[in-house]
Amino acid sequence: MTSEARARLRKSVLRLRGSPVDGANPQPFFRDTVPDLPVAQGDGFPERARASFGRETAFRILPYTRQDRYSRVLQDMALPSIVMENDALRAEFVPALGGRLMSLFDKKEGRDILYRNPVLRPANLAIRDAWFSGGIEWNIGRLGHSVHTCSPVFAGTFVDRKAGEETVLRLWEFERQTRLFWRLECVLPDDSDALYVYVRIENPDREKKPLYWWTNAALPQTMGMSPGNFPGARVLSATDEALYIVPGTGPVKTMDGGRLPKLPVLPGVDASYPMVSDYANEYFFQNRGPFPWESVVYEDGYAYAEASTAPLLYRKMFCWGTGRGGRRWQEFLSLPGEQYLEVQAGLAPTQLHTADIDGGAVVDWMQAFTALRVDPKQAHRGDYRAASGYVEGIVKEAIPPASLEDALQTARLRSGVNAAILSLGSGWGALERQRVERGPSPADGGFRDGIPDGLSFPDASIGEEERPWAMLLSTGCLPPRPVEAGPGSFVTDAMWEPLLLQSRANADTERHDWLTPYHLGVIAFERGETERAEGYWNASIAAQENAWSYRNLAVAALRRAASGDGIEAVSWYKKAFDRKEGRLDPSFAEEYIPFLIEQGRVEEAAAALAAYGLGDADLQGPLLDAAARIAFAQKDDIRLDKIFSREPALIREGNTTLVDLWTAREIRRLTDRGVDPAAAEARVRKALASGKLVPPREIDFRMYTRPAH
Repeated sequence: MTSEARARLRKSVLRLRGSPVDGANPQPFFRDTVPDLPVAQGDGFPERARASFGRETAFRILPYTRQDRYSRVLQDMALPSIVMENDALRAEFVPALGGRLMSLFDKKEGRDILYRNPVLRPANLAIRDAWFSGGIEWNIGRLGHSVHTCSPVFAGTFVDRKAGEETVLRLWEFERQTRLFWRLECVLPDDSDALYVYVRIENPDREKKPLYWWTNAALPQTMGMSPGNFPGARVLSATDEALYIVPGTGPVKTMDGGRLPKLPVLPGVDASYPMVSDYANEYFFQNRGPFPWESVVYEDGYAYAEASTAPLLYRKMFCWGTGRGGRRWQEFLSLPGEQYLEVQAGLAPTQLHTADIDGGAVVDWMQAFTALRVDPKQAHRGDYRAASGYVEGIVKEAIPPASLEDALQTARLRSGVNAAILSLGSGWGALERQRVERGPSPADGGFRDGIPDGLSFPDASIGEEERPWAMLLSTGCLPPRPVEAGPGSFVTDAMWEPLLLQSRANADTERHDWLTPYHLGVIAFERGETERAEGYWNASIAAQENAWSYRNLAVAALRRAASGDGIEAVSWYKKAFDRKEGRLDPSFAEEYIPFLIEQGRVEEAAAALAAYGLGDADLQGPLLDAAARIAFAQKDDIRLDKIFSREPALIREGNTTLVDLWTAREIRRLTDRGVDPAAAEARVRKALASGKLVPPREIDFRMYTRPAH
């Protein structure tokens, strides 16, 4: 690497206040039995968008664990980062947080192009739970924020001498759920006002797979300047055709379509302005032209712009809205007064769709990010198509389509070059390499030892999470583990099952080995083989009694119970909870106690919560909701008020349990005074809709509060 190249890329440290993600939930959370989400279409939903709508979008998290161990307490954090810069831009990436581009600073204007969150505050919005707002996030795998978003990925660098000594920053990982390799290659040429990012996804297996990718950029919602009296930032794209989620339609996701700027869900206003919406929603631009792009134009004419090559055609605008819940979410993820929106770029018409990647295939594209200056009167004119056409011309000058295509071809030529590693990601890529070295390659050519050319997964990346599986590969046996330590990490690939069966066949270990049959049961249950999984978990208990298998048998009992009868599940959960490890780890109580309440066994739930030994001030997530439900059932208003006055750190997007309980108590207070129950509910609902009755701010995260259209 030349000295000039070194000067343009350096290691650094990002210092900020934040709440670290401190560990993960040790339980396996199994996928929905049906892989597709139920979806519906409105009259304006186009026929061409019906293919793959809802496909492979249902809940799935394994083989990953749930990252739900964090709080609201801020502390000083120092995150190793990598900075790229030239005379125009400075980009700062954090490999430990999924390679997040935390900042893209415009040196000429002296302002950050992206929304740079002043704090790092995890919240329950991602596939694995923990997620934080700000910067640009790279989402691969399945519907939702990526499994890597709060986890380390690999980072490395090399100099492309054929492309004029360009310094390349590469970020990469092995995504285990879909078994896909992905990489980003970031370039900031000396004379460029744009950051170029090459994205390459590779399928090492023979079968075709569903493919999900959305580049997610957070932008300030307003610059606080209104020389033209414009309502904050405006989002423009290459088309005025948009698909959107119809709010207030219940558990089935319903989407419809229309033409900007007027959409039926926002009557009387220009929907291209995020700040005019009084509720949270998302809008997908149906770009199908040769130059897909998106821009956020501010009141003073300053603008963010992004463009790409195919197949990254589609764009999205997400806004939290100006409603009480949307504002609450923005401040919950940051600090009071903070406001931001998201603009995204994806491979499919919406995030309820999936694209495809063929077996042994590569899907790639080039994307560029920059800042512009435009005439605010032209960009904010009422005619959306005219405003879009005007901004598109300026975007093409800043990011010429030919430059995108040239950069794509250059990136493809250097894809086989290895990078000097700057920071390590997970050890699962190294295990994949080792596993393939011990057997036939899963792909037909194009891959070195099952790993794409140019990607390095050194053995040094293997840590505590991966080490038991490395030992299984090297010795043929999964190493013993005390039940108090939990099951460790999970695998669900079919390739691991024969190795576990071989380990279990070892007569010397089978009598006392609770762990191997436990993991065989996890693989079987995730595949939908309930009876086989139960057999393995019973064998695990026979080898050594353990709460982990009891808990899984409770989950299996629920899935098998056609009538929804939970008596058997309660029995299994109680056995798990009563074990020593069941009292040591909160994950057992977090499932057992809420389940007792769902079964109408409130007093048992109250006794179990008291036996667990935590006060209300220490409860979070499911246990906080459970404490509130118990207090409501026992008419303990003093306890309820204390719970309602606290921020629920682990609240899930869409979870309204606490607000629903608060509302139910308001209704009950009226009925206790002799008001007819139906009349009491109508009165409370009307007061809530009018704003005369307002839930406590601490618990009000409702993203949609208006009546359905």
